[in-house]
Amino acid sequence: MKAIIEFYQGLTSQVQATIWVTLFLLLLIIFIRIKMKKYSAEEPPKGIVALAESFVGMMNDFTKNTIGKRWRSLAPYFITLAMFLFTANISGLFGFTPPTTSLTVTFTMALITFSLVQVYGVKSQGLLGHLKGFTEPIPLLLPINLISELSSVLSLSFRLFGNILSGAIITTLLYSFLGGFAVLVTPAFHALFDIAFGVLQTLVFCMLTAVYISNKLPEDEIENFE
Repeated sequence: MKAIIEFYQGLTSQVQATIWVTLFLLLLIIFIRIKMKKYSAEEPPKGIVALAESFVGMMNDFTKNTIGKRWRSLAPYFITLAMFLFTANISGLFGFTPPTTSLTVTFTMALITFSLVQVYGVKSQGLLGHLKGFTEPIPLLLPINLISELSSVLSLSFRLFGNILSGAIITTLLYSFLGGFAVLVTPAFHALFDIAFGVLQTLVFCMLTAVYISNKLPEDEIENFE
């Protein structure tokens, strides 16, 4: 037990927060699952179950509108992504260092998105068709197309990292400069940087992920899907 505590204390504050965020979400999902078992098919859900149902429905609709007929395979990813990002972004409200203030965390999430983009590109176009896309409209543009594809990883990771980190830095500076008077000012900044920016950056990351994936899919799969 002592070794575990020492190992935990040796982790960065962002990694510690990531552990607690993940644990919280796991317990929340288990709790909702237990609550759902108490409802019959005819009984309308209430409380947290109704909230969870609304959230899942909203994310399903979002995935349908952006991905098209392949939405079922991607909806669980977008639901998980939105839950983790939102919780991680607002964790500063509870005394944690937001995991998304670590470039390692945001870069890893961007890599997952990048990997999904390539997987669905190969699924929809075939391996040769997907690779051929990097030589269009002319083979001479191959290096530029490759750089453009890889730059999406940096764009996603640095956008999320920079926005959340800047809010955390400003809030920390306010606490340092104002001392005991900080409680009079910081709630408004927490509402802006933790909640508003947290929701906004979650939406932006999910939307860009959907756009990158949908760009690899045939247009008729999205436009003609009902």
